Amino acid sequence: MVQSVYSIEALNTLQKEEDILLKQLEECKQSNDIIMDTSATATADDTNANNSNNQEMEQMLNKLENSNEKQHLLIANEIQSENEKMDELADRLNKMKRLGQQLQDVKDRQDAYITESVESITTMLPLHALCIGPGLGRHSLVFKVVSQVIYKAMELNLTLVLDADALYMLSLEEYSKLLVELRGYEKCVMTPNVMETRRLNDALSFSGKGSINCSKSISDNHNIIVQKGSIDTISNIHSKMYCEEEGGLKRSGGIGDVLAGTISAFMAWNTILDTDSDMEVTKKQQQRVFACWTACVAVKMATKAAYDKKRRSMSALDVSGEIGNVLDDLEQGL
Repeated sequence: MVQSVYSIEALNTLQKEEDILLKQLEECKQSNDIIMDTSATATADDTNANNSNNQEMEQMLNKLENSNEKQHLLIANEIQSENEKMDELADRLNKMKRLGQQLQDVKDRQDAYITESVESITTMLPLHALCIGPGLGRHSLVFKVVSQVIYKAMELNLTLVLDADALYMLSLEEYSKLLVELRGYEKCVMTPNVMETRRLNDALSFSGKGSINCSKSISDNHNIIVQKGSIDTISNIHSKMYCEEEGGLKRSGGIGDVLAGTISAFMAWNTILDTDSDMEVTKKQQQRVFACWTACVAVKMATKAAYDKKRRSMSALDVSGEIGNVLDDLEQGL
C-alpha cells in the first residue's frame, strides 16, 4: 500500500518562491548600502559628489553678487540632493518591507504544508517500527517534515531505523540537536556506511559532542549503530557484535535499502515480542543488537545467494527476492 504524504512539485514551488524573494531582498539591501555610502561620501566632501553639477553651480555662483544669495543657493542645492537620496532610500525600504511581507507569507504557507504533511504521517502512528531514509531525497522542506516526524516518533517511544538521506540530514548543522538526542534514544538504529559515518563524526565534532564512531566511543552510544562494511559492526552502550557472514562479490546499489528494510522487520518483530516489562534494560538492548545482527546475516546470505544465481547481472531486487528463503534456512538452522 502506498500513501502520498506530500507533493514534491508543491514543495519545489514554495522553495523557488522563497529563493526568489531572498535574492530580491539581498539586492535591495546592497542598493541601500550603496545609497548610504554615497550619502556619507557627499557629506564629507560635497565638492566631489558630482563634478558636472559642481561646475554648473560654480558658474551660477559667479553670476551672483550677493553673498547671502550664494549661501541660500548652496543650501537649497544640498537639501535637494539629500532629499532625492532620501526619497530613493525610502522607496527601496518600502520595497524591502513589501518583499519581507511576501517572504513571510511564503514561509507561513511552507509551515502549513509541512504541518499537513507531518499530520498525514503521524496519523498512521504508532507502528511497530518506522524506517526513514531510503529514497527520501535531500529537499530542505522534506527534511523539516522528517525532523518533526522523528520527534513525534520519539515522543511515542517508537522504534526508528534511520538510513541513507535521513543520515545525511542529521549530518547538517541545522539538525545537530536532533542527532545528539537520537544518540541517547535507545530505540533508534542508524545504519551508516563509511562516508555517512564520517559525515556524522564531523557533525558531532563541530557541535562539540564527540564521535559517533562505535569503534571509538561505544560508551557514548545509547542507540544502535550498524556500521556497514565487509564486516558489519553492530553496537550500542550495552553490547557489540560483528557480522562476518560471507556476502556476494557484487555490491549493487540498493542493497543498503534492503538491509534497512530487513532491520526494520526484525526490529518490528522484536517490538511485538517485547512483552516482558520486568526485563532489564540491558537485556532488552542486547536483544535489539542481536536482532540487527541477525538482519545483517540474512542480507549477507541473500546477497551471496543472489550473486551465485545472477552473477554480474545481480541487482538489489534479486537480493530482496532471496530474503524469504534465507529466513527459512535460518529458522531451520535454529
